[in-house]
Amino acid sequence: MANLTKEEFQNFFKYYSGEPHQKQAVELLYNHISLEGLSDNSDWVTEYRTPEEPSLQECISSIIDSANNSHPIWPITKQEMADIMQCRADQLPDELMDDFAVCAELYGMSKTNIAYFLGQCGHESAGLRYPMELASGADYEFREDLGNIYPGDGVKFAGTGWIQVTGRYWHQTFSDYLQKKGTWDPKIIEVGKTYTCDKYPWSISGHWWNSNDMNAYTNENPPIDRVGQRVNGAYLPNGYQDRRDYSKKAFDVLGLPYPGN
Repeated sequence: MANLTKEEFQNFFKYYSGEPHQKQAVELLYNHISLEGLSDNSDWVTEYRTPEEPSLQECISSIIDSANNSHPIWPITKQEMADIMQCRADQLPDELMDDFAVCAELYGMSKTNIAYFLGQCGHESAGLRYPMELASGADYEFREDLGNIYPGDGVKFAGTGWIQVTGRYWHQTFSDYLQKKGTWDPKIIEVGKTYTCDKYPWSISGHWWNSNDMNAYTNENPPIDRVGQRVNGAYLPNGYQDRRDYSKKAFDVLGLPYPGN
């Protein structure tokens, strides 16, 4: 039998998808080749594990392509977003609206989901004024419930995005989620809040929303205060009237019936 060519050998890995029969084949391969050069820090191993770092636009394009779209189509207009957040449309960069489009598509948000989501984000960010928590985050040091296990994690991974996502745990799971969707962005973990609040203020907020099954919950048209309770953890939630006001604006602007407090 002829030996595999280099191209044929590369295609072995190209078409590997982790099926049981493929795993068995890989085990057989491992048992029949020389183990020389298979250390964890071999040149070929480190090269294989270190892809070229993508730009923000490449990250956005990758997510959009995975959703079978060629361009980020904004689910609401910039003026509608401005009306909800009580700011001027020219204060909202296109890149911010693109991230919102990616967020809505990535997590499968319906118009109703979006109205609830924007109401909570409006309160948490004071109308998109604060993409990062004002406090330093020092109080979160070594909070294992937030995944903060290393010195400096509290500050590095303090509240970020419009819904103030907090902790190493949420940064790591957000990074893992994007990687599963075909986007690798090491700065999410390497830099932390100062990066995610600028590059992914909507998407990391949507990750928390999605991970807590908020779409399914808001599909039942719950009262705003109960949604606020899920976000804030208390009933009545902190700033409940402000949450109501932003939510009412979102439902009105999007032409949806307000579900009540």
